[in-house]
Order: sequence, then C-alpha cells, then structure tokens
Amino acid sequence: MSIRIPAPMTDRGSEPKRRLLAALSDRDFLRLQPHLQSVSLPRGSVLFDVDEPLRRLYFMETGVAALLTMLENRAIGVAAVGREGAVDIHTLLLGGMTSLGRCQVLVPGSALALEVSWFRDALDSSPQLRAVCEAYTRTLLVQMLQAVPCNKLHTVEQRCARWLLMCSDRTEADTFEVPRQGLAEMLGVAQPTLTIVARKLQSEGLIWYRRNAVTVVARQGLENVACECYRIIRDRYRELPAPTWV
Repeated sequence: MSIRIPAPMTDRGSEPKRRLLAALSDRDFLRLQPHLQSVSLPRGSVLFDVDEPLRRLYFMETGVAALLTMLENRAIGVAAVGREGAVDIHTLLLGGMTSLGRCQVLVPGSALALEVSWFRDALDSSPQLRAVCEAYTRTLLVQMLQAVPCNKLHTVEQRCARWLLMCSDRTEADTFEVPRQGLAEMLGVAQPTLTIVARKLQSEGLIWYRRNAVTVVARQGLENVACECYRIIRDRYRELPAPTWV
C-alpha cells in the first residue's frame, strides 16, 4: 500500500541547496525561504495522485521522485525528479491545479515543501523565478517525450541501465536505495523480468544490487549499455541555469 505524505511539520531556514532554488538571486530566495518547510519522503510514498488537487510544491533535496502515467492495471514511469527540480511544477506553470499523473518516491529522501498559493505569488513577483522554473520544465518535458519511443523501441536492459544512471545523477551518488518493485514499475515489467536483467548487469560487473541498495560499479560500462535516451536527457539537464553561489 502506498504511503501518503503528511503536511510539513518542521520549519526550516534552509540555504538554497537544490539547483533550482540555488539559481535564484539572494533576494528572490530570501522571499521564499520563510515559507519553505522540510518533509521526509519515505520510499514508496505518494506525493500526488491522478486528478488530485495540488496544494504543495516539493523542491527535492535528496532522493528521487518518479512521475508515472497510470494505466488500467499498472503504472509506467515517464520521468524522474531529483535535487535539480521540483515535483509537478510543470502542471502549475501551465495553469493547472490538479495532478496529471501519479508522483511516487522511488529513492527515499527529503524535500522542501511550499504551499501552491505562495508559489503562485512568487511567480507573479519574480521574473527570475519564472524563468528558472520554465527552463527546468522544458528539460522535464524532454524527459517525458523521450519516454514514449524509449518504452517502445529499447530493451528492458537498456531502459534499466538508463533509470539507474538517472537515479545516480539525481542523488549524486554511486550507491542509492531503490526497491526492485519500484524499479520494475518504472520499467513497466514484472519483478522476475527485472531480476533477470539486474543479475545480468551485476554479472558483467556494472552494478551491485543487494536487497534495496544499488551500487553503480562501472559507470562508463553502464552508460554503454543504456539507450541513447539517457545521453539526450543528461545533456539537456546540463543546460539548466547554474547556481548563483558557485
């Protein structure tokens, strides 16, 4: 059963650690800071479900949230959001008030939550915030569009390598926690199929997968296995605005 995320409990005066927030000027970030609240994101928890009203925006701090499209009997992953972005920001920028799909935590972590009303006020008063959010949304849409041909044309092994690399990129770590059930759902395959693929990648010395922990052992080798979609998405994300404090 999916876990629902509670309302934020703890105020947090955080520095702009995440890339999207870090790209803001000090003035724009300090305007948002009092309204940012820390939340924990347990593995498998649901931030939004299909057609659910959006009340909070989540700027990811650690971990990875997956955006899924819902079919009658299963869900398939179409995008991953890590510390470079925020969950369901594309819906709000397009004027929507309800989620277009399900957002579920794939790799456990934490986020800074912001009430939607405060986010909309900030967008109206900060052209820079709007520009940064629009830049991120364009990269997210590339990821979503790439999922269509990827799921049709590429093998489970190629797609599995892509998702593992994306999780590594978004956690900025070679070792991260991702459950087999969650990864199988992202790929739209049964767990036994994922087990076969994971064992193959492990036997080739590319990853180490024990229980829910994955370690990328040979990154270049894993990139060689991954489909071209990984490189297309990676290169687009590298074009995002740089942090102002770098």
